[in-house]
Amino acid sequence: MKKAAIIGAGRLGTTLGYSLSQQGFHITAASCRSIPSARESVDIIGEGTPVTDNKKAVKNAETVILSVPDDSIKDVVKELSPLDLNKKFIFHCSGILSSRILLPLRKSGAVTASLHPVQSFPKKSRNPGLFKHIYFGIEGDEEALPLAKILVKKLGGRSFILEPDDKPLYHTACTIASNYLTVLMGLSESLLEKAGVSKKLRIKILLPLVKGTLDNIERNSVSGSLTGPVSRGDLETLTSHLKCLEAHPSLLRLYKDLAAQALEIAGKEKHLPPNKIRKIKALLE
Repeated sequence: MKKAAIIGAGRLGTTLGYSLSQQGFHITAASCRSIPSARESVDIIGEGTPVTDNKKAVKNAETVILSVPDDSIKDVVKELSPLDLNKKFIFHCSGILSSRILLPLRKSGAVTASLHPVQSFPKKSRNPGLFKHIYFGIEGDEEALPLAKILVKKLGGRSFILEPDDKPLYHTACTIASNYLTVLMGLSESLLEKAGVSKKLRIKILLPLVKGTLDNIERNSVSGSLTGPVSRGDLETLTSHLKCLEAHPSLLRLYKDLAAQALEIAGKEKHLPPNKIRKIKALLE
């Protein structure tokens, strides 16, 4: 297990490779579509042979990390499946695809899994602490799961087991929490721009608010951290918000949808009396 190869040594693959190399793993090869890209990854990791041939990459490896884009996994599997993969531990890092896509490799002798870190990786990094306390969603062969857990532990992370059919829902949740938070920040910035706030101040104004909200969620849970006009049943403020968004129909629809979700949370926590909930629902229709 200690000899590992990376196929698709991009941002995640390279960062994984470096972190594993700091935990006693020997990175034997890094495979990319171009040699310059593979060399860059090897330079960051500090060891390994840069290659573009995936078959060469796996030759001397006990563990194989498939960190290619989701739509490339099937092609890599097809390429590797004719090889003798006896007892090689092969996993992909897709959040949405299950390990079933690796079945041809299993038939060739490999033990297979999917191992997805719940974290974003904006660049190739030498920071071994990026995986510390990060959760990894894992699923796969019965023989592969203990290996996946060991690998996550070596990285300083925490693992939890998923059912293969639940991965799309799991990945949707991660996408909403990460990517769409960024989208919401962008929309908030655009509204501040329309309100006349200077560019250099917009993000500075919003970040403490968002960080405070995340801190509250960590301490008090989602339902215990809901604030704002919906949670307090402030119809006057909600009406004002909706009115100012009338000139921006797409934002108005989004605001209503988000407010309706906030109302669901507030209703479950019994923050509001039934008559107030009915009035807010009518306002959001």
